[in-house]
Amino acid sequence: MLATVLLLIILFSLWIGFYLLVKQQGRILLRLDVLEQNAKGAATEHLDAGEEAEPEGLAVATDFPPFKFPDLAGKVVALEDFRGKRVLLVNWNFECGFCESIAPDLASFETSLQKANVALVLLAHGDAASNQKGAAEHGLKCPILLMEDGETPKPFSHRGTPVAYLLDEERRVDAPFASGADRVLGLVRAMVGSSMDPAPVSTAGPIAVREVGPNGVRPEHPEALRQAQAPGRHRVKLPGFIVRGEIGLGDAIKRLTSAFGIKPCVGCERRAALLNRWLSFSGATGDGLKAGIRAPVFQLPDLQGRMVTLEEYRGRRVLLVFTDPQCGPCDELAPHLVRLHREHEKNGLAIILVGRGKAEENRRKAEQHGFEFPVVTQPKWKLSKEYGTFATPVAFLIGEDGVIANDVAVGRDPILALARAGARQKEG
Repeated sequence: MLATVLLLIILFSLWIGFYLLVKQQGRILLRLDVLEQNAKGAATEHLDAGEEAEPEGLAVATDFPPFKFPDLAGKVVALEDFRGKRVLLVNWNFECGFCESIAPDLASFETSLQKANVALVLLAHGDAASNQKGAAEHGLKCPILLMEDGETPKPFSHRGTPVAYLLDEERRVDAPFASGADRVLGLVRAMVGSSMDPAPVSTAGPIAVREVGPNGVRPEHPEALRQAQAPGRHRVKLPGFIVRGEIGLGDAIKRLTSAFGIKPCVGCERRAALLNRWLSFSGATGDGLKAGIRAPVFQLPDLQGRMVTLEEYRGRRVLLVFTDPQCGPCDELAPHLVRLHREHEKNGLAIILVGRGKAEENRRKAEQHGFEFPVVTQPKWKLSKEYGTFATPVAFLIGEDGVIANDVAVGRDPILALARAGARQKEG
């Protein structure tokens, strides 16, 4: 009992300390933000017309094209059905590791988004059964609409997952395009945080006018949306198994205190929002394990059902390549891997390919390209998570001692360069 009381006192002291620190330095940070934005604006003014970069995605205030897709129950749902609500429209795939990493956070924010009159809508790839399974696994109850091949709305064409647009009540783009898990989740937090803020006071008169400002951000909550579209000023990377996606300091403290039955008050919510803007934690799951780290061992089935382990390759250099049978760049890499295997099979460089998805799909690809090296399959992104990356194709060069010899190589040319470097080191 005494230990619990002491812990609560310590947590309360930390909360007050962080609050006072932010209160004291808040104006300084905001002034720095303004100076930074002014500096960026000045730099843009000096660009020649031919050097100006086009904004990514649809411009703010642009109409989003209408669409109709079936939901998981087969009912056809149109964008028009959400008129009168703001819509957070996310290009989604439960087979995407980045989507999977933020799914629990999206589920936790669903109620708050509803209170803020924001409809979270996932435009999903895949069939109804796989999406129902993914939604149930993560507790997502928002509308999930199924897109057929070739029916992806144009603003999401040739985009990865997850990416998102925030639409206003009239289905116009309401904030800059959010690309990537961190920015999508940041946009969600901005919407939830903005619903807790008091209504702004207009300096032009008694009525605050809702309109899009010159920088494409609504005047009501420009700071919240700015934070959503840019990496946090203070960010701490933690292992992916500790933090899934990204979480602000304020939300982290709220979760910790709520575990002890302490309910946050209105003042606590506002202080938490400030802390979120000041410091956030994110899981280091996208950059891959670094050189010098012992490679995670594995035991996975190959296409003939034989179990392949990393340990059986101890004493040889291993090029561990992560691919996906649906990945175009992986197909471009395939013939080069075949050639590398034939050239270096006898000098100690082994190639192991880790495929995503079903064994049948990987078997078809292996036969198509004539793979003569082991091809193993991983359940979902299990091994990819352990190696800290969801991208494909990527590769790690593992030394004879089982330690990662070089940082991760992403894409065909870097992977081939890594393989050649591994072969040269062995020959030397």
